[in-house]
Amino acid sequence: MRTTAHTELQIPRIAKLLGLEKEPRWLTIRFAIFISLSIDDELNSNEKIDFKDGKTYQLDVITGKGKVDNQGSQADYTDMIALFIANYEDKKVNTLRGLELKLEEHCERGFNILASSLNDNSNIFEWLKQEFI
Repeated sequence: MRTTAHTELQIPRIAKLLGLEKEPRWLTIRFAIFISLSIDDELNSNEKIDFKDGKTYQLDVITGKGKVDNQGSQADYTDMIALFIANYEDKKVNTLRGLELKLEEHCERGFNILASSLNDNSNIFEWLKQEFI
């Protein structure tokens, strides 16, 4: 899954607001993806995303593909995240590449929403309450 330069700049900023600045980047990336999936507005899949100067994350980093946790329990959320996306899109996600493309779109939109809604002094939890509850 690829990210843009804009997303890479936003990850530490949003992580700080969440109190996750010492945690792995994938936590903040997942948060942005789920913010996008929480919005009723349709995702504009025709919009071209410029991945130049961004990064590439393996699917196992973002969704836990094939992973188990320290206690030996399942830590692979790929199928669950694919179901969330399929439910949002109202169509099946048939391939891992198709899932990656949707993750890229939702990641970018999620970080765009967060960047435009929050400043460095924002209380992200108050914002979440106002926007989603």
